[in-house]
Amino acid sequence: MLTIGQFAQIGQVTHRMLRHWDTAGLLVPAHVDRASGYRSYDPSHLHRLHRIVALRQLGFGLAEISLMLEGAADLERLKDLLQARRSDVAAEYELATTRLADVQRRLDLI
Repeated sequence: MLTIGQFAQIGQVTHRMLRHWDTAGLLVPAHVDRASGYRSYDPSHLHRLHRIVALRQLGFGLAEISLMLEGAADLERLKDLLQARRSDVAAEYELATTRLADVQRRLDLI
Protein backbone atom coordinates (compact mmCIF):
# COMPACT_ATOMS: atom_id res chain seq x y z
CA MET A 1 0.00 0.00 0.00
CA LEU A 2 1.10 3.53 -0.73
CA THR A 3 0.32 6.61 1.33
CA ILE A 4 -1.46 9.44 -0.44
CA GLY A 5 1.84 11.33 -0.49
CA GLN A 6 3.74 8.48 -2.11
CA PHE A 7 0.96 7.85 -4.60
CA ALA A 8 0.72 11.56 -5.48
CA GLN A 9 4.48 11.78 -5.95
CA ILE A 10 4.66 8.71 -8.19
CA GLY A 11 1.66 9.87 -10.21
CA GLN A 12 2.90 13.48 -10.34
CA VAL A 13 -0.37 14.90 -9.04
CA THR A 14 -1.27 16.78 -5.89
CA HIS A 15 -2.88 15.42 -2.74
CA ARG A 16 -5.69 17.84 -3.43
CA MET A 17 -6.38 16.30 -6.85
CA LEU A 18 -6.45 12.80 -5.35
CA ARG A 19 -8.91 13.91 -2.69
CA HIS A 20 -11.06 15.62 -5.32
CA TRP A 21 -11.08 12.54 -7.53
CA ASP A 22 -11.95 10.41 -4.49
CA THR A 23 -14.91 12.66 -3.68
CA ALA A 24 -16.02 12.46 -7.31
CA GLY A 25 -15.73 8.66 -7.20
CA LEU A 26 -13.17 8.68 -9.98
CA LEU A 27 -10.20 7.28 -8.06
CA VAL A 28 -11.18 5.79 -4.73
CA PRO A 29 -8.36 4.78 -2.37
CA ALA A 30 -7.95 1.14 -1.43
CA HIS A 31 -8.24 2.03 2.25
CA VAL A 32 -9.23 5.04 4.35
CA ASP A 33 -8.29 4.95 8.03
CA ARG A 34 -11.47 5.65 10.00
CA ALA A 35 -9.66 7.39 12.84
CA SER A 36 -7.28 9.61 10.92
CA GLY A 37 -8.92 9.80 7.48
CA TYR A 38 -5.57 8.91 5.87
CA ARG A 39 -5.94 7.42 2.42
CA SER A 40 -3.89 4.49 1.14
CA TYR A 41 -3.63 3.44 -2.48
CA ASP A 42 -2.76 0.13 -4.05
CA PRO A 43 0.01 0.33 -6.66
CA SER A 44 -2.42 -1.25 -9.14
CA HIS A 45 -4.35 2.08 -9.04
CA LEU A 46 -1.47 3.80 -10.87
CA HIS A 47 -2.75 2.63 -14.25
CA ARG A 48 -6.11 4.28 -13.60
CA LEU A 49 -4.39 7.40 -12.28
CA HIS A 50 -2.31 7.72 -15.45
CA ARG A 51 -5.41 7.35 -17.62
CA ILE A 52 -7.22 10.06 -15.64
CA VAL A 53 -4.24 12.41 -15.93
CA ALA A 54 -3.96 11.80 -19.68
CA LEU A 55 -7.66 12.45 -20.24
CA ARG A 56 -7.56 15.60 -18.07
CA GLN A 57 -4.63 16.86 -20.14
CA LEU A 58 -6.78 16.39 -23.22
CA GLY A 59 -9.33 18.67 -21.57
CA PHE A 60 -12.02 16.17 -20.64
CA GLY A 61 -14.21 16.82 -17.63
CA LEU A 62 -14.65 14.42 -14.74
CA ALA A 63 -18.06 13.21 -15.94
CA GLU A 64 -16.67 12.34 -19.36
CA ILE A 65 -13.65 10.64 -17.83
CA SER A 66 -15.89 8.64 -15.55
CA LEU A 67 -17.87 7.43 -18.57
CA MET A 68 -14.70 6.44 -20.37
CA LEU A 69 -13.16 4.62 -17.42
CA GLU A 70 -16.27 2.78 -16.31
CA GLY A 71 -16.89 1.33 -19.73
CA ALA A 72 -20.23 3.11 -19.96
CA ALA A 73 -19.08 4.50 -23.27
CA ASP A 74 -18.66 2.08 -26.13
CA LEU A 75 -15.96 2.59 -28.76
CA GLU A 76 -18.26 4.68 -30.94
CA ARG A 77 -19.06 6.98 -28.01
CA LEU A 78 -15.35 7.29 -27.18
CA LYS A 79 -14.64 8.19 -30.78
CA ASP A 80 -17.40 10.82 -30.70
CA LEU A 81 -16.03 12.31 -27.46
CA LEU A 82 -12.51 12.50 -28.89
CA GLN A 83 -13.72 14.04 -32.15
CA ALA A 84 -15.72 16.64 -30.24
CA ARG A 85 -12.68 17.45 -28.11
CA ARG A 86 -10.55 17.74 -31.25
CA SER A 87 -13.06 20.23 -32.66
CA ASP A 88 -12.99 22.24 -29.41
CA VAL A 89 -9.19 22.34 -29.40
CA ALA A 90 -9.10 23.36 -33.07
CA ALA A 91 -11.51 26.23 -32.33
CA GLU A 92 -9.41 27.32 -29.34
CA TYR A 93 -6.30 27.19 -31.53
CA GLU A 94 -7.94 29.29 -34.22
CA LEU A 95 -9.03 31.88 -31.65
CA ALA A 96 -5.55 31.98 -30.08
CA THR A 97 -3.94 32.37 -33.53
CA THR A 98 -6.26 35.28 -34.30
CA ARG A 99 -5.46 36.92 -30.98
CA LEU A 100 -1.75 36.41 -31.51
CA ALA A 101 -1.94 38.06 -34.93
CA ASP A 102 -3.89 40.96 -33.40
CA VAL A 103 -1.27 41.44 -30.68
CA GLN A 104 1.50 41.38 -33.27
CA ARG A 105 -0.35 43.94 -35.41
CA ARG A 106 -0.62 46.24 -32.42
CA LEU A 107 3.05 45.78 -31.59
CA ASP A 108 3.94 46.62 -35.18
CA LEU A 109 1.89 49.83 -34.91
CA ILE A 110 3.79 50.86 -31.82
